[in-house]
Amino acid sequence: MAKSYLRNKIKSASSLMMVIFIFAICKPSTASWNAGLPGTIFRLPAGAWASGMGGAVSASPDYMISWYNPSQLPHLRDRRASAGAGIRSLGRTEGWASYDFRVPQRMGMGLSLVYRGDPFISGLYDGYYEGSEVVEEYKLNSAAWTAMSFKFGAGYLLSRRWSAGGSIGINYQSLPADPYDDGSIFNTTITSVGALDLSASYRMTPSLTLSAAVKNLLWRNDWVFLNTGHFSPAVDEVVPPVFVLGSSHKTMFMERELVWNADAEIYLMDGDGKYLGHPEAVIAAGAQWKFTDEIILRAGIADLELSGDIVWGSVGYWDSFSPRLTLGFSYSLSKWKKGAFVNYALMTDRVWAGVDQQFDITVSF
Repeated sequence: MAKSYLRNKIKSASSLMMVIFIFAICKPSTASWNAGLPGTIFRLPAGAWASGMGGAVSASPDYMISWYNPSQLPHLRDRRASAGAGIRSLGRTEGWASYDFRVPQRMGMGLSLVYRGDPFISGLYDGYYEGSEVVEEYKLNSAAWTAMSFKFGAGYLLSRRWSAGGSIGINYQSLPADPYDDGSIFNTTITSVGALDLSASYRMTPSLTLSAAVKNLLWRNDWVFLNTGHFSPAVDEVVPPVFVLGSSHKTMFMERELVWNADAEIYLMDGDGKYLGHPEAVIAAGAQWKFTDEIILRAGIADLELSGDIVWGSVGYWDSFSPRLTLGFSYSLSKWKKGAFVNYALMTDRVWAGVDQQFDITVSF
């Protein structure tokens, strides 16, 4: 009884310390400031399971482990593969795949690939202007933009409670940049190697896992935009690191397993290591409940931005306050293949103008 009481006190204290820490570092800032940072295209959760949980999966990801938390790789007891696709509001598309496996006795390794983009951008025009008047305008061909990220991760079991891991990323982006007289559009591309994620996990109890990570270290994009005038402006884009705190707590509800997860993404410094004048934290929380032996239900909230504005009562913060709401489920395909699940997630977008949908299949073997 004494040990159980002490564990509950530790859990409550750790949660309280996280809240105090977040509010201590967050000063008044511009709402949604982090949305304009480089590298944001890969911040949204990948995978129907993660999306259904509001993206709160850092402490204990079910798959895409090398993407979210490579320190969890050595805890695998089987090999795990996943593949899926999604469509977001405004016609944006995405796809992902992963393969995670354990290397006895203390290691685990994994590969993850995420694609995001819009292959069919239409209704584009270009022209010549004199002042505010259009002198000549002509229609352009369809264009496309693409973003892809590949991560290779590895983790090591330090002890029964502690594990550590890291992943290195290769990122590719292609953007429409310059129209030609024949209506075609030239794309400028960039490939960067060396984006580094470091993470650690601590299993405080059999039911509570805590994690900490820093992501996007050493990630730089050196863009060169070409156009028909042969002017080539260079853009040195430095992606800032993101500090991520996560927790995953397993309990029971109506005699079936219930899992509560929470994540905090904290922006403290820019890509050059300088302290930001307006740090901010983005909170996500989600839960999943084993409704039946075949069906798991999920719900969550994502992109809940915390800054000093929420304390100081800034009108601008509340006018811009629009977190995502998420729902999802998994259905067991064990009659077809043991360890196989189909997953689906539905999410609102930040401006509540549409919904995002994701679908994938995972197999453990």
